[in-house]
Amino acid sequence: MLKELPSLSTILSAYASFSAMAMLFRTIVNEMLPERMQNYIASKIYDFTAAYFSSDFTFTIEDRWRAGHNQMFRAAEIYLPTIIGPSSDSILVGSDDSSDPTAPPKRSIPVDCRIKDKYDGMRLEWTLSSIDPKKFYVPPKRFFSLTCKKRDRERVEQRYFPFINKTAQEIINKSESLSIYTYDQECSMWDPTVFKHPATFETLAMEPHLKEFIMKDLDSFVERKEFFENVGRAWKRGYLLYGPPGTGKSSLVAAIANYMRYDVYDLQFQSVRNDSDLRRILTSTTNRSILLIEDIDCSTKVSHNRTKVKEKSEEEGDDDDEDRDETKR
Repeated sequence: MLKELPSLSTILSAYASFSAMAMLFRTIVNEMLPERMQNYIASKIYDFTAAYFSSDFTFTIEDRWRAGHNQMFRAAEIYLPTIIGPSSDSILVGSDDSSDPTAPPKRSIPVDCRIKDKYDGMRLEWTLSSIDPKKFYVPPKRFFSLTCKKRDRERVEQRYFPFINKTAQEIINKSESLSIYTYDQECSMWDPTVFKHPATFETLAMEPHLKEFIMKDLDSFVERKEFFENVGRAWKRGYLLYGPPGTGKSSLVAAIANYMRYDVYDLQFQSVRNDSDLRRILTSTTNRSILLIEDIDCSTKVSHNRTKVKEKSEEEGDDDDEDRDETKR
């Protein structure tokens, strides 16, 4: 068998010939094919080799899912800063607490940062990416890439993702700060800021029996989620606050937010273009939130039309009175 093997010189000669042919082929490709075609061919070759020879699998989690925010993306945003360790090559820090400038900054995930995690014996790697749409009125498209072994794909879906959602919910429940969101019509997105309002049910000027009724109603709403699901109703609660300015409507909303630990979404109907836009705005709000619509009676065209009709009817009524007065005279 050793005699049948080619000699070392034959192997080196074949290798030199193969290298020369590869260099010639590369030169022809570089000179004859445009750069975009070269990149396309290289990407196809990479996809082929990755599909058949790579043992990794990648999950893509975009910031939008259908018509609203992707709750899985938001859960990853909350969870990942808690596991940033020495293996991470970068970290984003900042603070939105103007009342305590000496407080430690909060952590966040910068673009292209790699974060490694371990769960149930699995080795996982996260990466945040962003794509600029090159349109000033369209926000950047962000997405997480989660890489794992192909053999762990099912376990990631069935166990790791629910673990992240549960952990993120616990972090939200323990969070001391709330956010208030204002809708930005130009960017078509909610713009958050820190919500700090001193109003609570203890400090709210309200009749004690009415205050107790609202608190019990809120507690009942939280505890009866399964009841709403069983009867086929959306799990939500609405309150209509009516009164002149300065009577405490906004303070009551703040007290409810502080009591429930819910974020506030402040919506002005002037920012809504049509019904489809309103549907997209409402579905982009998160769970555990309060949707605040102020001055609902004077923010729509319907109310203005009603006002005009009322004024017109009053004017006609005045004319009739004048006619009747003239008749009497």
